[in-house]
Amino acid sequence: MALREEQILRYSRQILLREVGGRGQEKLLAGGVRLKATGTAGLTAAAYVAAGGTAVEAGPESLVPGAEGFLVKADEVGRPGPEVLARVLPDVNADALPARGTGRLAELPAAWDGEGPWVALGGDGTRGVVVFRGTTGCPGCFEATTAGLGAPPSGALGVGLGALGALILQRLLLGMEPVLGARGWDAPGMLTDLPVRRCGRCG
Repeated sequence: MALREEQILRYSRQILLREVGGRGQEKLLAGGVRLKATGTAGLTAAAYVAAGGTAVEAGPESLVPGAEGFLVKADEVGRPGPEVLARVLPDVNADALPARGTGRLAELPAAWDGEGPWVALGGDGTRGVVVFRGTTGCPGCFEATTAGLGAPPSGALGVGLGALGALILQRLLLGMEPVLGARGWDAPGMLTDLPVRRCGRCG
């Protein structure tokens, strides 16, 4: 898809990056994710993904306390995610509205389907964790790696985890990440590579 003039202006900062450029921005615009998120980490990720031009389609879940932040106000807590995002996304980026793509961005626990890419936001009790899979990564290994994780952290750690998850999703769409991986996010901003658990077929 060719960029329109207003899109070239809107995404000029990203387009100027050597790793993105015009072709990369076209990939971000062509991508899309189904969102399963009700808290800080997932909604922060959704805000960054939408700002970059990738479509975000919310699941049916209602927002939980602590969800207020970049995208939603405190009085939105308890309302269905699709209703809230349909109202706030046009102010973030109208390009993020039409549902498209086969990606999945979700706070754990979650179910996984579709071609990908998949990005899971979770935690292990001491830190936030992002597990990711490109379209050619093994679904079994991805799910084996997420199996031992719980819900993502809230607060400042959740905001940082959401931003990291959005960056990884964008890099997957651009073909800049391995097809399978996991990263830990500790306060204050410590990033670590984590091992991927192998499924019975790959192990």
